[in-house]
Amino acid sequence: MKMRIVYLFWISLALVFAGGVLSLAQVAASARNATAEEITGKWQLLPLPDSVEPKILKNNPWPAACQWYSYSSSGALKSIDKTNSPCEAMSSAEFDKVLPHVASVVSWKYDLSPVYQKALIIVSRTDVPHYAEYWEPQIVTKAFSRDGVDFREGDLILYLHNLNTHKMVWIRHLRRLK
Repeated sequence: MKMRIVYLFWISLALVFAGGVLSLAQVAASARNATAEEITGKWQLLPLPDSVEPKILKNNPWPAACQWYSYSSSGALKSIDKTNSPCEAMSSAEFDKVLPHVASVVSWKYDLSPVYQKALIIVSRTDVPHYAEYWEPQIVTKAFSRDGVDFREGDLILYLHNLNTHKMVWIRHLRRLK
């Protein structure tokens, strides 16, 4: 049974990466697969206009205006958010002070498809059985702008994929905290 699940996962992954929506990174040709080492760290979410988001979901699944993420090398993924803007600048050191107070229920795992040469972040939760998010991570290698958004070298663009429908459903634009 386990082998069948793994097999179905790779078939689904192949369908996701073989076609679908043209991503920001593909259009700009200014990004590549992010490595696990490049993802590890602390990040702030930057807003994206509706014109950039895929038109799959009716509402933003993470509507907080201000969001910060910590991807640790141990696999822990912690985040905090603030509902209303403006979003204050937060340093990595300031975020470090908050992290011990955030529950450790979310984790991330990096995977690189040897067939399609595409990276994947698999997010899971210990408090929700069978929970999984599949994000394609791209690191910006050359600054570019799209729809009024500036993407800087080193920014992380995450594409959330639905493996059942084989569609990209959400995009996150993250910038590393200093």
